[in-house]
Amino acid sequence: MDFEAKLCPFCKKDNNCQVLKANLCWCMKIKIPDELKSMIPKKSKMKSCICENCIEEFKKDSQSFKNKYSFLIDSK
Repeated sequence: MDFEAKLCPFCKKDNNCQVLKANLCWCMKIKIPDELKSMIPKKSKMKSCICENCIEEFKKDSQSFKNKYSFLIDSK
């Protein structure tokens, strides 16, 4: 896994992805809203996992999340 793949496509912090490890990753146990997945910038789609903090932030207030990361969403 390269450096970029370890970063959340939104906040750019470590996404703590464990998919290449022997154990299942935390992301296999959490529901990621389809709307959030559709917002991943094209260059990161299928290359970088969304971190748990961003998933929870989106679930808590999706409009606020969209406003916060609109610069990424608008550049898709």
